Amino acid sequence: MSGIKIFLVVLLAFLIGIGSADAQDIYHFKGSWITSTENINIGPSPLFRKEFTTASRLHHYGNGMRLNKATLYICGVGYHHATLNGKPVTSAVLEPGFTRYDKRLHYSKYDVTHLVRTGKNSIGVELGNGWFNMQSKTIWNFDKIGWRKSPRVIMDLVLEYNGGIQKVISSDPSWKTGYGASQFNSLPAGEIYDARKEMPGWNKVGFDDSGWKAALPAISPEGIMEQVSMPPVKVIRYIKPKDYRELSAGVYLYDMGENFAGVVRLKIKGNSGDKAIIKYSERLNPDGSLDSLHNAGQMIGPQSDPKFATDIYILRGGNVETYTPRFTYHGSRYVQVKVQGEVKLSKSSILGLFYSTDFTTAGSFKSSSKMLNQLNAAALQSYRSNYVGIPTDCPQREKMGWLADAHVACEIGLWNFDAASSYRKFLGDIRDVQLEDGSLPGVAPTKGIGYHWIDPSDRDFGPAWGSALPLITWQVYVHTGDTEVLKENYEAVKRYVGYLAEKAKASGNIYRTGLDDFLSVEKTPKACTSTIFLYRDLVVLSKMAKVLGYVEAASYMKMADSVKEAFNDEFFDLSAGTYKVKTLTALSGALVNGLCPEQSIKTVAAELAKGVLDREFVPDFGVLGTKWVLSALSDNGYPDEAFALLTNPNAGWGKWITGWATTLYEGWEPKDESLNHVFFGDFNAWCYRSLVGIKPNEDFAGFSRFTIAPVFPKNLDWASGTYRSPFGELGVKWKRVQRGVELTVDIPEGAKAEVGVKEFERQLTAGKHKILIR
Repeated sequence: MSGIKIFLVVLLAFLIGIGSADAQDIYHFKGSWITSTENINIGPSPLFRKEFTTASRLHHYGNGMRLNKATLYICGVGYHHATLNGKPVTSAVLEPGFTRYDKRLHYSKYDVTHLVRTGKNSIGVELGNGWFNMQSKTIWNFDKIGWRKSPRVIMDLVLEYNGGIQKVISSDPSWKTGYGASQFNSLPAGEIYDARKEMPGWNKVGFDDSGWKAALPAISPEGIMEQVSMPPVKVIRYIKPKDYRELSAGVYLYDMGENFAGVVRLKIKGNSGDKAIIKYSERLNPDGSLDSLHNAGQMIGPQSDPKFATDIYILRGGNVETYTPRFTYHGSRYVQVKVQGEVKLSKSSILGLFYSTDFTTAGSFKSSSKMLNQLNAAALQSYRSNYVGIPTDCPQREKMGWLADAHVACEIGLWNFDAASSYRKFLGDIRDVQLEDGSLPGVAPTKGIGYHWIDPSDRDFGPAWGSALPLITWQVYVHTGDTEVLKENYEAVKRYVGYLAEKAKASGNIYRTGLDDFLSVEKTPKACTSTIFLYRDLVVLSKMAKVLGYVEAASYMKMADSVKEAFNDEFFDLSAGTYKVKTLTALSGALVNGLCPEQSIKTVAAELAKGVLDREFVPDFGVLGTKWVLSALSDNGYPDEAFALLTNPNAGWGKWITGWATTLYEGWEPKDESLNHVFFGDFNAWCYRSLVGIKPNEDFAGFSRFTIAPVFPKNLDWASGTYRSPFGELGVKWKRVQRGVELTVDIPEGAKAEVGVKEFERQLTAGKHKILIR
C-alpha cells in the first residue's frame, strides 16, 4: 500500500543507533512534506486524510500481532489539528509553536494508542496559516517575510507490535486533500467559518473522498526538526460572561469580566445562511458600544476594521450549533456578537476560552494588602495572556516576541511557573535571528524584519532589547542550576556582547544608541540606559564563563570595569557624590546593576527616595525603571517608599486597579495603547525577592544555598511566599505580632539558607524555623 511502510525493528539497539542520545531526542521522519497548493493566497484551510488498516494478525508474518503502542509524529505549519478516527489527538491548541521556520521546526509527539482500532482507521489533518503564511497585511509586514509558503505537513504514525515489528503510516502524495468550512484564518484578523460547507465524517473511515485531489509533494520549510520540549498552549480556564445586553436589534455585547487571551465558544441556533459576526475588544466607546478600532491601527488598508479581531460564523441551520475558532486567538474583555437572521442570543450563548502555555505552578505570594494582591493577580493574568507559545508584548495587536518585554517579565515566569523549558525554547528563537556580526533584532522569531526601529542605519534596538539573550539565560540558570542553558547560549551571548562592546568602544565605552526607557514620562538619556545594559551583559558573560570554566571570565570582568569607569566619568558628579541625571530610572539603574561607587550608594539611594517623595509617589519611569526602582529602594533601606509607590491608588499601578483593571497596561495613562501588557509587571517578582526576601545565591544556582532577607513596609501586616525549587518547596512567611515580627522559614532537604535580617543573621538548615525579630 502506497504511503505505508513496514519495518522490522532489530532488537539490538546499537545496530540502528537508538541507544544514542541524539537518536532518542530526534525523530527522523519517514514521510514527506505535502500540501494542497503552493498558492499562498488561498483562503480556506486545507484538509488531508488517509485511511489505513491494522489487525490483530497479519498473515504475512504468520504470527499473531498485538499492538503495543501507537505514536503520532507530526509537524504542520503554520498550525495543525490532527484527528484519528474523528477524535482529536490532543487538547492542545495552536500547535506547533512559533519558530523561525527556515531555521527550526518543532514537531509534536502524541501517544494515540487508545485511538487506534482493529481494522480500518482514518487520519485527518487540518492546517492553519499561523505565522507561517501571514495573509493579513500589518505594519510589521509579516506577509512579506522570507519563510512564507502555503501550509504544509509531514507526519508519521508509528504502530509498534509485539515481536519488534513496526508499521509506519506516513504522509505522501497518496493522501487526499480538500477544503471544508474554514474559509479564512489569520492571527491578527480572525476567522471566517461557513458551516454550510462542512463535510461530515471527512476524518472518519468510509468518507467518500472521490471528489478530493491527491496531495501535492511540497518542499520543506528548511528548518531543522526538533521535538517540542516545552508545555503546549491549552485552554487554562473557561470564563463565563459577567454581564450581557442587547445594544440594538441583533447586536449583543458581552462583558467577560476580565481581560484575557483566547477566543469565545459560540452556541447558536438559526437558519442556514444566518451569520454571527464576533468582534473582540478591550474597551468600550463612551456610549457603551464596542470600541472596534482600539488596537486596530496595526492593520493596513481595507482590512483595518472589518477583519481585525473578528470571527465570522455562517450557520448551516437546524439544531444548536457550536463554533470555536481554531487557528487564531484574540485579546479582549468585551465581545460583541452581531447576528443576521432569525437568531436570538442569551448570556450563556458564549463562553470564554483562556489560552496560555500550560505551565505548572511553581510559586505563590499573598499578603495583607488587598491592593497588592489585586496587582499580583493582574500581573499573572497579563503574564499568562502574553505567553502563548512565546513571550509576547500583547495578545490583541502584535502578538510578537519583543525581547525587552521577554526579559523584563522573565522573573515573573520563573518565580510563579515551571517556565524554564519555555524560556530555553525562546532562547533558541533568539539565537536563530542573530546576525553574523552578533547583533540582534528587537523581536524573535523573525527573518529580516524588526532589526531597526526608526533609523535603518542603526541595525539594532540597543542593549535594552537584545539583552534578553544574556539576561534570560542567566536567570534560567540561577533558578534551575542547569548549566546546559549556559552551554547552549554561551557562544551567542559572547558574540552579542562582543558586538555591543565593539560598538561602544568607538565612543569611549558608552553605548549611545538604541531604545531608551520606553514609555517613560520623564526621559532618561539612552546613552545612560544602554550603557547600564552593556555593563550588566559583560558581568553576566563573565559569570557564565566562570561557571563553564573558561579562562576569558577575567577579561570580560575587566571590560565591564572599563565600562563602569566610563559610565561614571560621564554621568557621575564627583563634587555632589551622586549622578547628574536625576531620573528615577537612572538612579535606580546605577544602584541595582552595581555601577554606583560603593561609597556613594547611601547618597544615591537617599536621592532616589527623595525623588519618589518629591513626585508624590507618582511613577514617571518606563519599562526599564519598573524593573529597577522598587528593588533599588527596598534593598537600600526604603521599603516604605517602595510599597507606597507601588500601591498608590491615585497613580501608576494602583490607579489601574482602582479603575477596575484585571491586567496591566502598556502605559501609565493609556489612550490607544494595549490594556494587556506584562512589561510593567516585575513588581510581582519583587514581592518574592524583597517582601518575602527569597534571594537566590548565584554562586549556588538552583537554590542549594539562598538568602532570606525580607523587608517589612509599615503599611503591610504580613506577607507569605512559596517557591518550588529543584530541592523542593521553600517558604517564607512573616507577620507583625505584639513583640515584633514573627518570621517562619521552610527549607527543603539538601538546601541551606542565610537569614540576612538586621539583628538576626545566621545559617539555617533544612526544616521549619520560627524566628522573632524585635
